[in-house]
Amino acid sequence: MPDREISTLRREAWTAGLDPAYWYPVEYDRNIVPGQVIEVKSQHATLALFRGRDGRLAAVEDRCAHRHVKLSVGRVEGCRITCRYHGWSYDVDGRLVTVPHELFGHGFPAARLRSYPVRVRYGLIWVFFGDAHLSEERPLPRIPEIEGAAAWPHVLIDFMVRAHPAAIVNNVMDSTHVPSLHRQFRTRTLIYGKVTNCDVKGDTVTVGHDIRLDRRGLLQFLLSSLRTGHQDACYEYPYLWVAVGDVYKLWNFMLPIDERTTRLFMISCADRVKIPFTPFRAPTALLRPALGLARRLLVKPLFEEDVWSFEAEQKGFENSERTPSLDLHPAIRPCYELTIRKWQEHLARPSA
Repeated sequence: MPDREISTLRREAWTAGLDPAYWYPVEYDRNIVPGQVIEVKSQHATLALFRGRDGRLAAVEDRCAHRHVKLSVGRVEGCRITCRYHGWSYDVDGRLVTVPHELFGHGFPAARLRSYPVRVRYGLIWVFFGDAHLSEERPLPRIPEIEGAAAWPHVLIDFMVRAHPAAIVNNVMDSTHVPSLHRQFRTRTLIYGKVTNCDVKGDTVTVGHDIRLDRRGLLQFLLSSLRTGHQDACYEYPYLWVAVGDVYKLWNFMLPIDERTTRLFMISCADRVKIPFTPFRAPTALLRPALGLARRLLVKPLFEEDVWSFEAEQKGFENSERTPSLDLHPAIRPCYELTIRKWQEHLARPSA
């Protein structure tokens, strides 16, 4: 029989947003050069993200205080963002600093737009959409596997997904989809055994699986053997990661655009990258072409199938929102509960 309680949790999780008081990736660092401004849309705010001529990044709300024209269609002058319409300029903290025309007997306007903390890490630009004072309490996520002298090779990829973040969480945390969804030679990866654990601690849900390499798929020709026969998938709110066999890790960072659109940034890293279709590990000089080939042959096709599943579940939810659903996997309920609780905590804050 359908579980009415899990169905209610499902609806509530799909209604919830992601707490803005965390760091979210919004763009690749390489995509914004000095003197450039772009529009960044999210469920939390629409920003003008710009890089001054000195290379410093800044993010302010995307409106001029004058007539509310978007600053993202303006221009960068030195380290300021200037409105295209009347030339009003703002510094990196959102303060109005220049009005290039007559003030008509008025004093200089004491206008200040909201600005947002901005950081760069792992080739991504991150913005903290919540109360800026909380940005120091909630540091950017760290991926030790791709840091330091022994950093694992990694690739970045992103998708604009027509689905709520809950659909992405369901896919990452429930690996029982793998043998049915990923059936092509290029996308077969692992064979899953039993769930070994499902743990909830604070703002984290972790589920473990027994695994082994699927010898019918491409992965065996790109990655050396697993060190262990175990996988952990973790919803470390609001981020997701999967650690496979102590040789591979995938991070998923979700930027909610609206209630049914999410931009998903992925960082895929591996310790034992091979020269494709050989038994030999790729030397440093060949890592870049080997990673490029792996991205084209495996990573992108694999995640495109996952994107299909995100969007298919979104459509299923919209078509049958009030129809009770069945869910068997032990991680789904605590993930719904975590998403709902964190959104309720956000709404309860005085600044929400």
